[in-house]
Order: sequence, then structure tokens, then C-alpha cells
Amino acid sequence: MITRVGILGCGAIGMEMAMVISRGDIDGATLVSLYDQDAKKATHIQEKTSDTVWYYSNFQEFLSTEGMDLVIECASPQAVRLFAPEILQARLNLLMLSSGSLADAEFFRKISKIAEENGSQLIVPSGALGGVDAIRAVRHLLKEVVLTTTKPPKGLMGAPGFKEWESVEFTGPQVIFEGNALQAIQEFPANVNVGVTLSLAGIGPERTKVKVVADPKAPGNVHEIFARGDFGSFRFRLENKPHITNPRTSYLAILSAIETLRSICGTGPRIGT
Repeated sequence: MITRVGILGCGAIGMEMAMVISRGDIDGATLVSLYDQDAKKATHIQEKTSDTVWYYSNFQEFLSTEGMDLVIECASPQAVRLFAPEILQARLNLLMLSSGSLADAEFFRKISKIAEENGSQLIVPSGALGGVDAIRAVRHLLKEVVLTTTKPPKGLMGAPGFKEWESVEFTGPQVIFEGNALQAIQEFPANVNVGVTLSLAGIGPERTKVKVVADPKAPGNVHEIFARGDFGSFRFRLENKPHITNPRTSYLAILSAIETLRSICGTGPRIGT
């Protein structure tokens, strides 16, 4: 069975997802449609794929693409809020990369209900994190979850929570934020989607602690997870290289989305959750 894929958001991540599918790297997936409010971005990707891929700057036309089964969201939390309900109501499955939008518990409940009522699937990749399967397995036993995210200052530029630090010359690691995952995604909407993903797999955005560190000598985008509970405790540390065209995003986040799509489309054995 072939999964017919549409991509919402034609920036760097949308481009990479489109090219992976177009090259045939995902068995059982074919690219059929592209959407971006900036038609030039969609056209640019379409030109690099094939004439059989349609592109739209009108969302309703994109949503009506004949035979489309799955939408991959590669845009932003704002795009998720605008378009996710309609995608799921249209009985399409949604692979969502901007998990930060789900920090809003009411919105998460809303779209989860829409998906259930319409037989659609809402799928969130692990992103730049490892260990999400372990967090899910012990979620009912968790007492504490802490995420420490360390990034080079340039990877934090533009974030509301980094505004007062933009003129600072960092000579070493500096903690610039401490709070919960809900607060973190508001201050760093393009940087800590991982905190929301982790919190949804575990004890929720309000109880999941997040620390953001700016470090000019950071080896990349570093995420450290600590969790403890009645099961014991564990730590994970991931040193992720930033994506070559988007330093705010880890390369692993895109690789995770690709692997999730492969799992959706594949028919072979599945190892892990």
C-alpha cells in the first residue's frame, strides 16, 4: 500500500522531507502535494522533485489534493494551531514536527478528540531526543523529569527568552532560563520543542523542568535528560549537530521524522517504540 504524502511548510525541513520521499528513500511513500503561504518556496521544491507533485499557496486547495493520506507538518506551532484541526477533520493522518504547540493542554485535547472522532492519527516524532520510549514506559512511576538544553548563542538568536542576552559576549556556559516546559516553549518556541515532546511522553508540561544554557563552546545542540521515579533513574545525553541550513534545529530532529515516516509506511519488523 502506498502512502500519499503532502508537506505543509516548504522551508529547510520541508525541503529535506520532500527530497527524501522524492528520491524513493522511503518504501511505500510518494509525494503528491506541497503547501506554503509563500508560493515561491513550494515552487522551488516542486521543481526539484517532479511534475506530478502539486504545489499550493491556498490551504483549502492543498487539503483537497486527490488521494492524499498523510500530511507532514514542517512549518511552525502557529501553523499547527491554524491547520491541524482541519487536517484531522478531513480524515487525514498528521505527522507533526512542531510539537511545541501541544504545550497548550486544551488544544492538545481538542485535536486529539478530533482525530479520534474522524479515525485520523496524530503522530509526533521523538525529534532531537533519545529515550522517549523509556519515558513513556515509566510515565506512571515518574517523580521528576529534567531537560537541560545547551546551544551555541547563535542557535538561540531571535527567541523571546534570549532578547536580553543578544548583546552579551559569552565566554563560557551561561544558564539563561529555568522553568517548566510550558514556560520554556513560550520563551524559546523554535528551540525547545523537545521539552514539550518529553513532557507529553511523561509527566506533563507543568511538571517537566527545563533549563536552557547558552555556551559558545557547545559541540552542537546538546540535550540532557534526567528522570527518576519508583522504577529507579536514568540519564541520557545527546550531542546533536545543528541542521546545516537551520541552526535552531538539530539534524537528528529531521532524521527522527524521516524514520517515523519510514515506520508508518513500512511493513517489516519494528524494533522499539
